[in-house]
Amino acid sequence: MYRRTRSQLTPLLEGMDMSTTEPVEPPTLDDPQRMPAATSTTGRRAALTGGLGTVIEYYEFSLYGLLAVFLAPLFFPSDDPAVSTVAALGALGVSNLARPLGGVLIGRFADRHGRRTMLLLTILVMGLASAAIGMLPGYATIGIAAPILLVLIRFIQGLSAAGEAMGATAYAVESSPSANRTFFSSFIGSGGSWGYVLSAVVTGTLSLVVSTDDMASWGWRIPFLLCLPLALVCLWLRRSMDDSPEFVREKTQDQLSSRPFRDVVLNYPKSVLRVIGIQIGLSAPGYIGLIYLTVFLINEREFPRNQVYWITAIAIALQGLTIPLYGILADKIGGRKLLIASTAAYIVLAYPLMLGFARADSIAIVAVLYCVFMQISGAQTAPAWAIFAHLFPTKVRTSGMALGYNVGVTVAGGFGPFIAAQLIVWTGSQLAPAYWVIAGSIVGLVAVLSLPHSLSSEKTTA
Repeated sequence: MYRRTRSQLTPLLEGMDMSTTEPVEPPTLDDPQRMPAATSTTGRRAALTGGLGTVIEYYEFSLYGLLAVFLAPLFFPSDDPAVSTVAALGALGVSNLARPLGGVLIGRFADRHGRRTMLLLTILVMGLASAAIGMLPGYATIGIAAPILLVLIRFIQGLSAAGEAMGATAYAVESSPSANRTFFSSFIGSGGSWGYVLSAVVTGTLSLVVSTDDMASWGWRIPFLLCLPLALVCLWLRRSMDDSPEFVREKTQDQLSSRPFRDVVLNYPKSVLRVIGIQIGLSAPGYIGLIYLTVFLINEREFPRNQVYWITAIAIALQGLTIPLYGILADKIGGRKLLIASTAAYIVLAYPLMLGFARADSIAIVAVLYCVFMQISGAQTAPAWAIFAHLFPTKVRTSGMALGYNVGVTVAGGFGPFIAAQLIVWTGSQLAPAYWVIAGSIVGLVAVLSLPHSLSSEKTTA
């Protein structure tokens, strides 16, 4: 059984004799007109509830990067601050190893039991895990148990986050009219940007009102603890939503897969590989912009921490505002074309942008460069996730998307900031992270070019 919205029931009520008390029966195979339909209203609701969850996911994730300068000596003490920072970023990468496993487990759960139930579970786990980090004692208090527990909690977060973004994207695509699917699903990616903005604003505000010593002692805990009430608000909103019309139809017609992960691997291997490749092209530059550049500007260039936090917030806020606009553009010209152009842009511009970050002495120039860097990422994100959804049929969609997405994120995203920091140590050049961005973008471009030219929002491609 499922709940109908008022708009879904109106056509039925208009033809019903209201003097009778005959109940409305659920849709059946013999009555396809009474199946739930994707409308602009269902698309907007899916975009709102899904996007809010992604806000929380990326809020917590970016906090770790923004506060790495405080977490590093507390949980990974060393005589060399650079070593502590690399170790802290390495822990970020290790925790992301949970994402492929989480993609398999949570993707299967969503394809078997529904997108709604899965989205309720992931948001609750993320909120509780973030609060646990905010209360975790440091190395000086509990010794080696501190970094072990930190990595363990982040591993749990990785499991839950593995299904959040792709589950929300599948929900938005399946709840939206075919002509607007990229636009509505782009709000999921936009939610990720606003999560980073929120974390930058919170940490920037704290830096203004709390001294550096107090931030290192206890102030860093506040942003993590704030994640729990945010998650509870999102949980409350998601409780009232229905499952996607496409999933309801598949379930009613008994078309669900009993083994979605096996079916994805056996029947859609090319689609999984394409998602992995495209996501590498998104994550290699994306996580450098979202996580590493903040650390680079503070530690390597020694810009004032508070200024860096605020330009980070401005650059990513502009990205969040423009992603839906790129979604509209993708619906008009085709997501494949926009993805090719934006990925190629990183191959051409990564080195000159990194040169600017390494040489510019003006924080205003750095802010402009940061905005350009993140706009390219936004143009990639808007069409990419909708394309992922269209590569798989409904019965295995979340499994396929989550598997490919999380492998790509783990390879190029989770370890990206660590690799960027290590490349500078190995080469002695502040420009070395540009080579990582270019390499990942080349992989992504090859994967995008392999997509069928006929890929559309109305058909899935094996």
